Amino acid sequence: MTSQRPGTDERAPHPVALVGRDPGHARHHAERVLAEARDPATRSVALRARGLALHELGDTAAAHHSLARAAEVAQRAHLPHLAAQARASRLGLLARRGAGAAALLEHAVRREPATRALALLNRGVAASQQGRFDAALSDFDAAEQRLRGGGDDRLLLPGLLSNRGLALLYTGNPHESTAVLERAAELAQRHHLHHLRGLALQNLGCAAAGQGDIARAMLLFATAAGFLPPGPRETLLMDRAGALLAAGQFRDAETLLRSVAPAMATDAGAGYATHLLLRAKLLLGIGDRDGAATLARRVNTAFGPASVWSRLARQIEWAARHVPPAPTTKLGQAQPRRTCAPLARAPREAASRHAGVSATAAAATLASSVATAPLGAPALAAPPPSRLRALRALAQGDHTAARAHLERPDDTARPGRLTVAGHLEPLAHVPTAATTIARAGAHLALEAGQAWPALEWIERVPTAPRPKRRCRDTSWRRLLDRYRAACARAWTHGDQDEPWAHGHTPLDEVERIETELGLAQWHAGCVRRCAPEVPATGAAGPTLASALGRRVFLRYVELAGQVNAVVMVDGEVTLRPLGEAGAIADAAAKLLHAARLNAVAPEVGQDAVTADRASHLADLLVAPVADLLAERPVVLAPEPGLPGLPWGLLPGLTGRPLVVASSARAWLCRRRRVRHQLAAERTVLVAGPDLPGAGGETRRLRRIYPGATLLAGEGAARPTTARVLAELGRADLAHLSAHGVFPPRSPMLSGLLLADGPLLAYDLERAHRVPRVTVLSSCAVGRSVASPTGVPLGLAATLLAMGATTVVAGILPVRDDAITDAMTRAHTDLSRGVSPAKVVARHLAHAGFVCLGAG
Repeated sequence: MTSQRPGTDERAPHPVALVGRDPGHARHHAERVLAEARDPATRSVALRARGLALHELGDTAAAHHSLARAAEVAQRAHLPHLAAQARASRLGLLARRGAGAAALLEHAVRREPATRALALLNRGVAASQQGRFDAALSDFDAAEQRLRGGGDDRLLLPGLLSNRGLALLYTGNPHESTAVLERAAELAQRHHLHHLRGLALQNLGCAAAGQGDIARAMLLFATAAGFLPPGPRETLLMDRAGALLAAGQFRDAETLLRSVAPAMATDAGAGYATHLLLRAKLLLGIGDRDGAATLARRVNTAFGPASVWSRLARQIEWAARHVPPAPTTKLGQAQPRRTCAPLARAPREAASRHAGVSATAAAATLASSVATAPLGAPALAAPPPSRLRALRALAQGDHTAARAHLERPDDTARPGRLTVAGHLEPLAHVPTAATTIARAGAHLALEAGQAWPALEWIERVPTAPRPKRRCRDTSWRRLLDRYRAACARAWTHGDQDEPWAHGHTPLDEVERIETELGLAQWHAGCVRRCAPEVPATGAAGPTLASALGRRVFLRYVELAGQVNAVVMVDGEVTLRPLGEAGAIADAAAKLLHAARLNAVAPEVGQDAVTADRASHLADLLVAPVADLLAERPVVLAPEPGLPGLPWGLLPGLTGRPLVVASSARAWLCRRRRVRHQLAAERTVLVAGPDLPGAGGETRRLRRIYPGATLLAGEGAARPTTARVLAELGRADLAHLSAHGVFPPRSPMLSGLLLADGPLLAYDLERAHRVPRVTVLSSCAVGRSVASPTGVPLGLAATLLAMGATTVVAGILPVRDDAITDAMTRAHTDLSRGVSPAKVVARHLAHAGFVCLGAG
């Protein structure tokens, strides 16, 4: 496959073969040949190889110069074939950037038969850059027919198939796209064209994302990175960002998109369009509808109406008009509600899939899915047929039929789909059409005042996914250890702004590893095949009514800027409107501010202020349902957007056994595993460093649990992350007293400070098992942040997701020594079989602790 044309030096093998294997090596080889060879043919081939390599390495200007010289050298030596090849290569690069070379490429296709296949390939790539994928496919098919004749041009086939496969994805043929790209990767591997294989694998990742297989896409992107040069990888980073957007991980996607912004600002083709479209989807996903529409209009202006880029931009513009209002974004200010216009104004690709469906419901549902639809054919944003049937039934007011349709498997899901089985964060973020429709059903039922259907729809939204296995990946463990060490260095040198290593400040390394963590959890060790996801089946109401007994189930839910309470008592469901979400969020924030200040500095005298603000919030949230609550214990499921609150401080809830759960189904699932009598010999007590009160607290608890394992101080009992994780895996009951950390922007990095750094929520995914009951005597680690799908994330939430039945944790700061007496009384009751919910109500709620899980 590296045969030479007559008159060329054997040191100058085919340029495509050189560059297809390794662009960096190809450049160096070509420059060595140029330094020694004087033969024009050899020099022309070497110059062309150098130009193609420079292009792949990101030096576009030097690439054009080298290709122009290759054509000039061949032309002067009367070598028309080599001159035509160099010209076609250079014109292809120019046309990809919209540099007015399309007419010259057209001439090359018609007038230079010897290089027609190359010219067709380049013309197709140029059309792809402009989003004209139908035209690109025609050129690729014509080029492939010519390449089958053999000769050196056969080396172009893997690259041609890689481009053709991507074009098939954007024309709505994802399965055929996958088959073509797999063939491209196989041919590249057979001929040792490692770089081309990397590009084919990267495009295969895009095809996998287009079919909803995000885990496979991320694995393919990681594999492709090993074959691509270490230089600029903007397109790979953007493809990863697109997959993360489809997985609902907006923050990690934003980081990647921000890193490639400077390079994409000068691009005039697919890079420019892709970057703006992904940024628009990101803004749409976080509720910035005006920003999303502005970016989409820029794309629509830059490309013609036949371009897929323009069609995708118009789809985003439409979605920005119809996407449901975002939750309250500023304390005291709720987003205004925007009425949906008729579906007939939607792009044709969307409207044709939703004929006969209620305009408002269909428009809102489709608009919500546009933000997380993979970048590809516009039809990828449409819900699958079974979900569409559910939406039609919902629009007709038939809630029962709509839920039945959602209980059926996704009829478009690909067999053998992969999932990240060992990590909560990807599972918590992944959006589904079923979840979006369930939310629409809940909102329609709430608007109609239908309490039972509202409850059933709310419980169709999954809020408690559980990783299917623990993470055993050693590279992930090493990355967490690096993060732990970086945190320790940052805390030690936190007051130093000067660079301390490689020109970075202590916090730079922490932030860099935080970015790595978002991508690293998609590693091969935690990816498994899974069946298509099936939403929860059966009615939640009757089962919940039976399990509640005397308890009351209280669910807060926001709809169009208004908070409602859905209450079940003795099998009856009641719906009560409570008030504006902005006013309630404002009251909650004021309570938290006063309570935190009171906890940290009681001498300031905020007791009266805290009590007054707690009373005001109770007037908004508790008083309207007080007649239903009576004196009963409460199972409370807060609105995901509502901040974690010290519920026991609110009049009407003070002194009452109360359990906080993400949903009724989550509470029911954990309730089945509850055993209140805990084995004293399977108890672990942990005291973190730099807290004298923590050591005293755990020593007092040791008297209650004389057989417990105590990890505190130095020596063999030093509480390191590895030792604590090992003991958690053997315990039924755990009590951890340490400094708590809760970063709201990265809730999976919340944790407890141990001897070697923080024990993170991520670390719990590596534990063999977790205790049934855990008490976290630390600041703020009972808080959580809801993912875009409503799943709570944080240290306490991860304990529950990994199998704990109950977690007792603080929402407020905890002063050293201030809670020891209350904790001693609480564990005395726990050891006697008193339920955790009653224990918290009696001894800990006044300090801002809550009982999470089953109670």
